[in-house]
Amino acid sequence: MRSIALCFCLCVSVTIHAQTGNKIILGIADSVYSNILHENRKIWVHVPVEGPDPDGNIFAKQHYPVIYLLDGWEPNFSIVTSMVEQLGGGSGNLAFPQMIVVGIPNTDRTRDLTPIRSYMPMMDSMEASRSGGGENFISFIEKELIPHVDSLYPTSPYRILIGHSLGGLMAVYTLINHSSLFNAYVAIDPSTIWDDKLVLRQAKEALERKQFKNNSFFLAIANTMNSGIDTSIIGLHMRTNFQLRDYLNAYKETNLVFSCKYYPEYDHNSVPIVAEYDALRSIFNFYNFNFPFAEFFNPSYKSDTLLRVHYETISRRMGYKVAPPEQFMNAIAYQLMSMKQFDRAYYFFGSNIENYPESFNAYDSMGDFYDAKGDKEKAVEYYSKSLKLHNSPVTRKKIDKLKLVK
Repeated sequence: MRSIALCFCLCVSVTIHAQTGNKIILGIADSVYSNILHENRKIWVHVPVEGPDPDGNIFAKQHYPVIYLLDGWEPNFSIVTSMVEQLGGGSGNLAFPQMIVVGIPNTDRTRDLTPIRSYMPMMDSMEASRSGGGENFISFIEKELIPHVDSLYPTSPYRILIGHSLGGLMAVYTLINHSSLFNAYVAIDPSTIWDDKLVLRQAKEALERKQFKNNSFFLAIANTMNSGIDTSIIGLHMRTNFQLRDYLNAYKETNLVFSCKYYPEYDHNSVPIVAEYDALRSIFNFYNFNFPFAEFFNPSYKSDTLLRVHYETISRRMGYKVAPPEQFMNAIAYQLMSMKQFDRAYYFFGSNIENYPESFNAYDSMGDFYDAKGDKEKAVEYYSKSLKLHNSPVTRKKIDKLKLVK
């Protein structure tokens, strides 16, 4: 079907949050009962909006990487969701893929986000007595939450864990002890002083013997010296995080894709927003693509495979096939067709059929291509293939119109 004109900019339209009547909907309130934790766990789930584009075109359904967000309540959930939508397609941005966001609100934060029963400064004895349930919490995520999400939502096999403070502690702990559970980990100013620097000791041991199979890890360190808290405690907190950074930088043969950023202008509580943005840009630093609009539509341009090659690189990094977006490829093809560059247009229309064989739009668009070339028989053939996938009145009218032409 006819796609929106490129107008020499990336016109990939994504709705920022679904809107029903006068309500703006961020996501879905879901829940899963945990036999491991013996409680019902609420989760918040954002799924990218799918539906017709402004021209009414309907494209193939997609599957999306999943962000699991510890401390996943408001406003953290809405901030990450908006960030993902804006930079995963909103306003023409493709800095990283569209993603599902799963927020995990807390029921007992100290219990779930500490790997072993212990304490740290400023924690009272009652709170410390509830600590140490981290392994059960990870087991819940692995054996109950992830299967639940995968069974109900269009997920792809790429997962990211984001945590701040004690959540950051659990992100580091999970990377070290359950590294295959997620592809990428984000620890924002983590509480690595827990249990006399437990994860620091574990990290050093793991780095000496373990391969991380190309896991990505982003560590954010805040400047907490002006927080008003005992400087000896804060100094220990910061030094321990810098030690973790130094350990990770020292070991280059582990296949861990590591990045760290220190935020001198942000303290422990203000750093999450900017760090989450930086983390996602770092994890997906291979994803963004600057399309050469200025020269691409010149008839002499010879690198039509550039998008295919770029998404082959993305596929290798993410561990599964990621195809160029159907809508973008469609827009390129129609633009080329309107400029009578039929051989090049055919390549992009054909790529969509190859990558999205269940998309009725891909076959309908190829029918438009043959109609534009004056090959009515081939046009009817592809329109008919499209109708087998989706009984579109628009496509049927195209066939009827061609059959009336002598």
